[in-house]
Amino acid sequence: MLNVAALVILLSALAYCFTPEETEIFELQRELAKKYGDEIDFYRFLKLPKLKHSSSKEIVRNLRNLAKKYHPDKNRKYKKLYERLNKATEILSNDSRRKTYDYYLKNGFPDYNFSRGGFIFRRVQPKTWFLVLFLYVVASAIHYALLKIQHTSNKRRIQGFIRQCKEQDDTNGVGEKRLVFKQHEADDAKEILIRLGDVYVVQPDGEMCLISADDAADPTILDCLFFRLPMFLWNRSLGRLFIRAPSQPSTQKEANSSDKRPQRAARNVEAKLKDGQKKMTLPNGKVIYSRKKE
Repeated sequence: MLNVAALVILLSALAYCFTPEETEIFELQRELAKKYGDEIDFYRFLKLPKLKHSSSKEIVRNLRNLAKKYHPDKNRKYKKLYERLNKATEILSNDSRRKTYDYYLKNGFPDYNFSRGGFIFRRVQPKTWFLVLFLYVVASAIHYALLKIQHTSNKRRIQGFIRQCKEQDDTNGVGEKRLVFKQHEADDAKEILIRLGDVYVVQPDGEMCLISADDAADPTILDCLFFRLPMFLWNRSLGRLFIRAPSQPSTQKEANSSDKRPQRAARNVEAKLKDGQKKMTLPNGKVIYSRKKE
């Protein structure tokens, strides 16, 4: 990061380090463009027959021909014009300065900034849609990183809980040890069973569910903002048009199935978790994922 910042500062400094010869070229080009238009260049201004293909001798000889008409000794009103003709000839007749001029003529001249008092290159302003897309991608990357961090943190919490339970196992992993967790007096107690080194949560109906940090689903790239937001907007807008309306059952079927709806809802919730695992919150506030003991 520091290297990138240093490079930007260096490039910014180089943008202001124009040589006096370059500045002279920029000033003359700016004066000509202001008077004759942006299409003007030194070759056209000198009215060279061969334009860029003219040699240095031909450029000097061309000035002598122009001096017969525009020399200030013959007409004082051409004094400024002749100064520009003479300066353009000096630049193009010098091979090194001509090479510099041709470079900027091909790649573009810097603009003059009055507030900064010098020539600077105009920065390209990015489009609004590009900025929005860039921020959206950055926000999605941050969201994905947060999901990974949250997942890692949850796994560590579950592993820490399992480790704390095993520390209270006095059977050395070869027997059974029952523990009771109750963080507050008003909370319902949770029974924990440690059997052969594995930690289980005993449900009120006697069912035992294995506590394992490996059962927590690892977030994928599809879970980040980049994909979730479009899907959310689609389901909230046009996606509703493609969802079939459920058929209305008869009154008798509704009465017969009214007692089964809570069970179906519970199955739908548990079906979202892979491999029969369950999501539970312990009295100490920790969220764990468990699977049914086989």
